[in-house]
Amino acid sequence: MALVAPDAVLRELGETCAGGGPFLYAHATADYRIEDASGRTVVRGTLPEGEAVAAFNHDPGVPRVPTYCRFSLSAEGVVAGGHYRLVLPEGAPVALKFGDDGHATAVLQ
Repeated sequence: MALVAPDAVLRELGETCAGGGPFLYAHATADYRIEDASGRTVVRGTLPEGEAVAAFNHDPGVPRVPTYCRFSLSAEGVVAGGHYRLVLPEGAPVALKFGDDGHATAVLQ
């Protein structure tokens, strides 16, 4: 599963990152958990380093561009098609729906 911090920080694509601006709590070593619809924790983990991904489809032709920080998380134990929520130590919980392929993307708000 992927967690995205939509912070639009200038970075080189692919460099390691942590959440910027209002998402400073999204960083390597921050704990997270995934809860099922009843509130039971089904996954616990620690965020890895994030990877800078392009915030926009436009390539301005410069080394540092507006990016989002994307984290790849383990979601082993979730059921495809199930409804869950991602909980970090700060920020609001994020609703998750895992598709039939077992993947989900959570965007911090």
